[in-house]
Amino acid sequence: SSGITQSTESSGINAEYGEMRQNVVGRFAEVILTKMKDLDLFHLINLRHTFRIDTLCKQHALADLESVQPVSILSYAFDHHLEFGKLRRDWKMSMDEDYIGMFLIKHRHRSDIKYFQDLLVDTPKHCRHKFDMAFRELCLSRADRGLLETIEKWPVPEFPLRGDQLIKELGLPKGPLVSRYFTMGKTRWKENQYSMDKEEVVSYLKGEY
Repeated sequence: SSGITQSTESSGINAEYGEMRQNVVGRFAEVILTKMKDLDLFHLINLRHTFRIDTLCKQHALADLESVQPVSILSYAFDHHLEFGKLRRDWKMSMDEDYIGMFLIKHRHRSDIKYFQDLLVDTPKHCRHKFDMAFRELCLSRADRGLLETIEKWPVPEFPLRGDQLIKELGLPKGPLVSRYFTMGKTRWKENQYSMDKEEVVSYLKGEY
């Protein structure tokens, strides 16, 4: 048995997905998914031919299955975010599940600390709880507690220059140039390990202006 409950409605077959989500983090994930594919059952729950059992099962073997969310493991079965997006709509996933799945598909091939530090400082403050949630799932999906603890304990620095200050210091007109030079300054700040203060960033930008 695949553990999938089905109910018939006037519009056709309506698959229940709760058990499927649990199957992907269960002990017999590979057996169940392979059997479903062999019996040509995937179409009943809107899984397409692009659904990759091999990559999902490979990650299943590496993950912290006691803590990781099912959607995190599930995301490894997709090579592209558009494919995952279709399933997200079909399965009526939550906004958090959608964010996690998309985050993992985009960033799962990276493991360097500086990459995620830059990603975090570029994330607006009001969205950082989303980053924390998705990054935790990424680490749990490959049982990388070391990377998780490093980023969780890292005191996130703030870029020392605001847009209005940039306009005043460089005498820029409001418009695209502000965004261009703000990005240029922040990139330089990140390249220097977030150590530049406001005056140093402004000095660098004046040299580029």
